[in-house]
Amino acid sequence: MRTRQSPLNDRVAVLTGAAGGIGAETALRLVDKGVRVALLDRDADRLRPLAAKLGERAAAFPVDVTDADALERVTNDVAERFGRIDIVIANAGISGPLATVAAIKPADFEQVVAVNLLGVWHTVRATLPHVTARRGYVMLTSSIAAALPCPTVAAYAASKAGVEAFGRALRIELAHTGTAVGIAYFGAVDTGLVRGLMTRPSLADGLQKMPKVIGAPISVSRAGAAMVNGVERRSRSVYAPWWVPGLLAVRSQFAAADPFASRFPPLARLIEDVDHA
Repeated sequence: MRTRQSPLNDRVAVLTGAAGGIGAETALRLVDKGVRVALLDRDADRLRPLAAKLGERAAAFPVDVTDADALERVTNDVAERFGRIDIVIANAGISGPLATVAAIKPADFEQVVAVNLLGVWHTVRATLPHVTARRGYVMLTSSIAAALPCPTVAAYAASKAGVEAFGRALRIELAHTGTAVGIAYFGAVDTGLVRGLMTRPSLADGLQKMPKVIGAPISVSRAGAAMVNGVERRSRSVYAPWWVPGLLAVRSQFAAADPFASRFPPLARLIEDVDHA
């Protein structure tokens, strides 16, 4: 339990994508800091047991972030339950299927954008009046996919790049209100989603050829700790693992290499593998 008073003590946070993975770990750590947490996720079956486990400082609010009207209602319920909203963490996200742009079903592509980008927009829009009234803090979960070419998960990369651009614009727009905006960038995190992707032989082959420090997923615990540290410091950017800032700093060099990326044999095999799946 808490060993010292945190500056977050008794703050109220709204956290989407809270039922598992980074979201659940972040919720646990926020509660340990004395935060009262509204847990939002469409998976009510996992969300409610988590709220029960976290105790009186947490409450479950099942909702789909693609439903703007439902998010507005839930936001009002949260404010009524806890009295205010100081922090918003727009973390809900999905990867979608591994598929090339030519092969992916339009509905699958659009669902990724609806959850990852429009879901962030809906979350921010619904909660913003409450957060700005408290000169609070908004955290948006992006990804290193915002800076890297991501063949076979183009919808995911496009949506995360959109989150980054949205967050940077929001940060400037809210500066005069005293509300801070942070953007979280993670490499691969050891969740069920990532472990499933790693079973692709072509993708696993490519990762084995990368330096271990880059190819190996970090723990959910490390990602959650980075999130909460960022919230506590009202950070502009949150990173994990340590090499992510360097990668983001040289993104223009990566863009220059795009025409040659398809010549990387593991990547070519991955594209072929996915196209014939």
